Amino acid sequence: MRKMVCVVGMVLMATAVFAQAKPQAALPQGPEVAAATKAIEAADAAFLAAMKKGDAAAATASYASDAIVMMPGEPAWKGHAAILKGMQAFLGTMTIPQAVTHTEDVMVRGDLAIETGSFEWTLQPKAGAAVKDKGKYLTVWKRQADGGWKIVRDINNTDLPAK
Repeated sequence: MRKMVCVVGMVLMATAVFAQAKPQAALPQGPEVAAATKAIEAADAAFLAAMKKGDAAAATASYASDAIVMMPGEPAWKGHAAILKGMQAFLGTMTIPQAVTHTEDVMVRGDLAIETGSFEWTLQPKAGAAVKDKGKYLTVWKRQADGGWKIVRDINNTDLPAK
């Protein structure tokens, strides 16, 4: 009985604490966020078009010179030269006949924007069967002097189970 009273008391205390907690503030959605989202979605479309063409240089142009890319199963690609080399290796082994991204959220703080999204694409190895993949990504963008955006940090992973 004493144990039950303690448990009920803890539940009541937790309920009181959560009832008094302030709800998390919604992310700002003003004109700055809308403009950044529009620019980032356009950059995403250009990136995907380059990937579909197999153009590693054009895909790498989306990244700042000091960017870091973290691909599944790979050491981080640090800097423009490493990103280009990684893209060339990736696109040298397969084509991407179909790719779609969906920006789910963009947060803007000063000259940085954080994009959260999901992707679906088909990877066609040069030898072997096509693989349909879907997953999620987190990309940090930095506003450039010309007002455009470049990627400074990029990470993605699949939703598919490990083989």
